[in-house]
Amino acid sequence: MSRAILHPAVPLGAARPRQQGLDALESRLRLVLETRPGRLPWRPDFGCDLVNLQGEPATPANLSRAAFVVEVALQRWLPDVKVQRCEVRADPLPSPHGRDPSTPAGEGALLSLGVHAELRVELDLFTALGPLHVSAAVTP
Repeated sequence: MSRAILHPAVPLGAARPRQQGLDALESRLRLVLETRPGRLPWRPDFGCDLVNLQGEPATPANLSRAAFVVEVALQRWLPDVKVQRCEVRADPLPSPHGRDPSTPAGEGALLSLGVHAELRVELDLFTALGPLHVSAAVTP
């Protein structure tokens, strides 16, 4: 009976190369921003809670509210990171070229105006490792 000999450098299972420095910190930031509270059963309060803004118009007041929510989430989950600038804007998503005949006329007119958007967060941060700029799309 022959046995396969595995080279010790070949990772088995779900081993991944470890990130270090600013790359690891950026991954942690994205994890906080892109996780909706309730998505992690072992930590249901983890993440950035933008759910209340879903379906709301992209007014300056709502975008300021979103920036506040992002800053609070980062202060809570990454206390070693200091936010220097947090800008949230709504980027319209491209509308499909063809109109679906089953879409009501009023809704189709709104879709053609590009009312479907994603939130784009631009962050300038100060960390123990140095300054960091992060841009992320956040889905409420």
